[in-house]
Order: sequence, then structure tokens, then C-alpha cells
Amino acid sequence: MRLGDQFRTGWRNLSRQKLRTSLTVFAIVIGAVSVTVMLSLVTSAQGFLTSSFEKTGEDRRVIATPQLDLDYGEARWQTWADGSGKRIDDETVRAMAGLDGVESVTAILGASYFEAIRVGSSGVSVSNTPVVAYTPNGTVRRELLAGRALEAGDDSGGILVSRAIAGDLGYADNPQQLVGKTVTLTPRKEFGDAARERTATVRGVMLGEDNGLDMTLGFGKVVSPVFERCEGGGPNRQPVCTRETDFDRTGYGAIYLSARTTDDVTTVERGVERLGYGAAAGQEEIDAQAQAFTIIGLVLGGIGAIALLVAAIGVINTMVMATLERTREIGIMRAIGATKKTVRRLFTVEAGVLGFMGGVVGVILSFGVAILLNRILNQQLADSGITDRDIVSVPPTIAVAVIAVTTLIGMLAGRLPARRAANLDPVEALRYE
Repeated sequence: MRLGDQFRTGWRNLSRQKLRTSLTVFAIVIGAVSVTVMLSLVTSAQGFLTSSFEKTGEDRRVIATPQLDLDYGEARWQTWADGSGKRIDDETVRAMAGLDGVESVTAILGASYFEAIRVGSSGVSVSNTPVVAYTPNGTVRRELLAGRALEAGDDSGGILVSRAIAGDLGYADNPQQLVGKTVTLTPRKEFGDAARERTATVRGVMLGEDNGLDMTLGFGKVVSPVFERCEGGGPNRQPVCTRETDFDRTGYGAIYLSARTTDDVTTVERGVERLGYGAAAGQEEIDAQAQAFTIIGLVLGGIGAIALLVAAIGVINTMVMATLERTREIGIMRAIGATKKTVRRLFTVEAGVLGFMGGVVGVILSFGVAILLNRILNQQLADSGITDRDIVSVPPTIAVAVIAVTTLIGMLAGRLPARRAANLDPVEALRYE
């Protein structure tokens, strides 16, 4: 009997007990949906993370810090120099720009000197908002909701504001209208006369929840508070006074380096470390997250595997019942020349059909679940200012693998009943009532 004939025979035999077959297939469907959806969620989340890093260039980024023991998450917030570690200055920037594998480099300067930002009569506090200054050469890339990125000409006062700031200023529904507006930056009172009020022009509105206010490195140095320090002096001589900015006293908080390719990241890291600075790479964060997702995937896959194991028990039960119901039929088949191998293969294929049906239906339902999840997540992404949509998908490799696995599970689960059917004595089977 050819395989195609065995498949058709198996399908016809399963149709005899529609309710029992449907319940068995349903059990397999539950397991298939569980495995497919869980693994798809993990792979989709990992893909979304990697895509986010690639959009901002963080997959090729290395952050050099004065401290030696910071990981990437900590280094991302390192914008202020507190005097600890090795000082970072312009000479350091030039040295790192010459390292092997470096495509571009910029110093990072914390510039959170302001209390509030105002547009006309509207104002919002930025005292707890990160303000970062950098060279607009592509090393730092921002996803924009409106406007354009910073350019070299913005040293005279061009800035980027976050989506949250734009919303607080009354431009939540029309952020594009904020672009080009002149804003007033009010200094913090604790700086006294060292800092003064500044005006700037909004060049763009940034996406993301971590962003605050961006400016060029040139403008960041301009707005830095200027402190006067006097030394010496006495009854008959005047003190010697010098003026220095906050940057002059502390230096840069960090340096962002962009490697030419992801393969150059390790080379850049080692170069930074040879200069005596801490180095943290975005690729390390991606790898750490990938490892976490792998562990989550294994756990979720294990839960789905338990569901498939229960389904396999159902397949065994169904095929054992089929063997008992068709004992006389098996005897007739053996009597007219069917070998044990033929009978065993027939029941194995029949069990495989159960697994195949459950896998196909489960994968189809998983695509429906993915569509439903995307409708829910798309709204949440939009509310968070993220432009990505339909991030949950069922990879074809997972879909094919799940169907193959459920089919294999069905065939393996059917081996015991198939062997039992093949070993029936033909004479006794013909006498069976």
C-alpha cells in the first residue's frame, strides 16, 4: 500500500468517530497554539529590541566613561563628570577618534542647567529632565516625531525636545507646529548669576520615553554656567580672578563612539580600555537581552511542550480505542495478505494525521492570535510615541517546525497502538466480536 493510500485510509478511518477525533485534535491544537504563540512572542520581542538598537546605531556604539566598572545601561546615563575616574577632555576625544574601527565619535556633555522651558505664555518644568549636548555628526541618532535632527549650524541655539515636553507645552496633537518656535530656557536658581536665561529654536520633536532635551555640543558649552574663582590677594595686592565654565571644571561625562561595523565593536572597546577608560558596548546589552529572551523562550516552550505531552496521551488513547474497534478489520487485512509492517504503518500514519491536523489548525489560530495582539500593542506603541507597528509575527520557521513536531508527536504516540494492532493474531482477530 502506497503512502498516499495509507494517508487517505487513515483520514477515512478517523472520520468514523468524528467527536473523538475532534476532541483529540483540539488537545493538539491547544498545545500547538501555546508553543507557536509563546515562541513567536519571544522572537518578536527580541527582533523589536534588535531593530530599535539598529535604528539608533546602538548596535555599533561603544561608550567610553571615566569609571571602569559601568555596564552599558549605567553608561547610557553617564552624562555628568563628577570628578571620579580619568578626566575626559577634547584631547581624549581626538585620541579616540583615531582608534581602529571607529567611524565617528562625539563627546557627551550633561547640560541640565535649566528650571523651565517656555513658549509664549506656556511653560513646563525641565528640572528633572535629562539635557544632553553632543556633536551632530551621526554618532547619536534620534527617532523623530517631527522636524529634523540637529546640525552643525545649530550651535547658535537649535534644540530637540522630547514628545513629553511638546505635549506639556500644548503640542501633543500637532508637534510639527512646535518646530521652528523660539523657546526660553530659564536657569536654575541655585546657579545664581553663573547661569542666565537663554533663547533657543526647536528643530525637532523626539520619540521615546527616555529623551528630554538635546542640543549641540557648541551650544551646550555656551549655556554652561560661568563661575569666577579668585586666588591670592591681600592688603596691598589685588586677587587674581579667573572665569571658568562648569565644563572647564569637570570635563565631559562620556564619549560615544560608533564602530564601522558590528564586527569592529570589540576592537573599539579594547582601544578605549588601552587609553585607560571604561568601555561599554550596546552589543553587550543586545546579547544580554537575547540570552534573557532565550531563557524565557525555553521556559515558555516547556510549558507548551507539557500541553503537547497531554495531547500525545490523547492520541494514544484514541488509537488504542481504534485498535479495539477495528480488531476484526485488522484480521481481514492480515488474512488477505497485509503484513505486520503494513498494519503498523497504517496506524502510525493515522496517528500522524491527527498530529498534522492539530498542528495546521493550531498554526492558523496562532496567526489570528498574532493579529489580535498587534491590534492591542499597536495602540500602546502609538501612545508611547513608538512608530513600529505589528511587531508580533509568527515566523515561517516556527510555523513549519510546530506542524512537523505535532505530526511527529502523533506518529510517535501512535507507535504503541500500531505495534499492538500489527501483532494481533489474524485468526483470533477474525473471531473478535
